[in-house]
Amino acid sequence: MKTAILIGGQLRMDDKILDLTLKVLRDAFPSADFFYAIWKEDYSERKELVDSLEGTVEIIEEYDIHYHPYEENRDAVDTRNYKKKLLYPNPDRHLHQTKQILNHNTLMKKYGHKYDVIVRTRFDSIVSPSEEFSQFIEQVYKEPCVYSFQDQPNRKEKRKFFQWYSIKPEDPKQKMVFDGGIIIHPAKWWNPELVERLHNTKKLLAAEFGWYQVLVGDRGINYYVGDGAASLTRCVKKTDMALLEEMMK
Repeated sequence: MKTAILIGGQLRMDDKILDLTLKVLRDAFPSADFFYAIWKEDYSERKELVDSLEGTVEIIEEYDIHYHPYEENRDAVDTRNYKKKLLYPNPDRHLHQTKQILNHNTLMKKYGHKYDVIVRTRFDSIVSPSEEFSQFIEQVYKEPCVYSFQDQPNRKEKRKFFQWYSIKPEDPKQKMVFDGGIIIHPAKWWNPELVERLHNTKKLLAAEFGWYQVLVGDRGINYYVGDGAASLTRCVKKTDMALLEEMMK
């Protein structure tokens, strides 16, 4: 079984944090091949860092996004979270929120079809160094299904970054695949033609709703939500980050 790690997003973190992020990923998925979608502007500004990455780098030209995914698809999703995007619009930010799906599509078309299981993540997300993900890779391949792992913000008790708290089947009321940590999906379930068609017809939704649209939708696919074991790097406590650094020495 062949696994690929596909990483996208802006290079927001400094070199030290990015190095730690990738080191933890390589430790979590030791047999996986790594692929990076790098914006051309980021490459120009941080060429030395990008050239040092272990794996395959794809330099991406900036897209001309020709529509606003929420405003022009107001009735696409009937959920509270989707309606909040319409009640509190942020057009400049929302305009760009399909780009990571398009970048993933570029990597999938060129490289992803050669693999069995894909782990999608971001440069500004980090996974737990103490979690064993191989069981989920195996399940995604055999069942097959989709997993996302992300520290959820709705727990009242004190949180610990280094574990997952629960794994539950998707709440059909959400219609979101959380993209602030990692997404694990079968390579064969990715449909580049679907992504391109949705984008070209201004129907590709943004962020978590877009990932749900292209990976789950109404196809009767099992999707499991893992709370914990991955997080946006900016949300990790300084004490936890220091412990991370010590664990990865």
